[in-house]
Amino acid sequence: MPPPTSPPTPLTPTTLFSALVLGAGPAGLSAALSLSRLAHPVAIFTTATFRNERAQHAHTILSRDHTPPAEIRRVAREQIEAYGTTVFIERGVVKARRVHGGFEVEDGEGGKWRGRKIVLAMGVRDVLPTRIEGYVENWGTNIYQCLFCDGIERSDRPAGLLGFPNAMAGHNVGMMVQMGCPNVTIFGDGELEVKDEATRKALEIAKLKGAVVDERRIEKLVNLGEENGVEIRFGDGSSERLGFLVHKPDVEIVSPEIARGLGVEIIDDGFGGQMLKRNEPFGETNVKGVLTAGDASILMRQVTAAMFQGGAAGAGVHFLISQDEERELEKKLQDSKA
Repeated sequence: MPPPTSPPTPLTPTTLFSALVLGAGPAGLSAALSLSRLAHPVAIFTTATFRNERAQHAHTILSRDHTPPAEIRRVAREQIEAYGTTVFIERGVVKARRVHGGFEVEDGEGGKWRGRKIVLAMGVRDVLPTRIEGYVENWGTNIYQCLFCDGIERSDRPAGLLGFPNAMAGHNVGMMVQMGCPNVTIFGDGELEVKDEATRKALEIAKLKGAVVDERRIEKLVNLGEENGVEIRFGDGSSERLGFLVHKPDVEIVSPEIARGLGVEIIDDGFGGQMLKRNEPFGETNVKGVLTAGDASILMRQVTAAMFQGGAAGAGVHFLISQDEERELEKKLQDSKA
């Protein structure tokens, strides 16, 4: 059944929106969709830059497995806009502050928008290494950071892991073995650095699973073309071809100054990075009325996880607004009896 075809709500910068949603990835879109179901006016801000824009297909999404991420976003936006209660602002937010009755944000062109609540869904960005020539050109097409999302399509070929930074890297080896990769190599790009006892133990277990360690210095990564994998060229002149490489680079929160300016608590994610601290079940932060959803507030950075948090944030916005309204009505009731 299609959404109602009632006339769209007039949405302009003078509107007091129920929510200002910062980010139009899976989390932000899910928040907007949830709020659309209750006819809440929403302004969603997007720079049209997405973490998975280099990925050819998205996976582990029920009914949408192997669908290009851009297509998922396109359909989601089309469905949200059909409700007539959400406006998409094709600009990022540069400032956010609390004002009487809620919050105000300023977009990249100086426009100001007011809302009763804010959903921070800007996500994170991957900090890609620059030492290895060709890394960026292979990122997302031949270098994968999540084996639930990519990898099995090329599991009939040798595969590799770039570095072994922590004990969690051992799980990637296990997954490559599980999906049937005939050879799994851990490339150290020089002497493999093992930082602690837990990592050393995980490395030994990875070797028992069949992984081998290669400490040749990497000079260049060559993209062999669509579906053909990657060629590693080493400093000694030798080379090796793989179906894919696994590497999880560091990440950083997108526009952390927005969160800091609002007073949102930023915590250590346990892996050398940072994340926004959220409270269950709706993702409200330490700042009342500011909610967070998606990659910036979760370690399991997958589309479905971001969708769940976004939907919860949308529900949270509604319930917080309902609480505000009920308090006002209770006050009026008490005043009328005085």
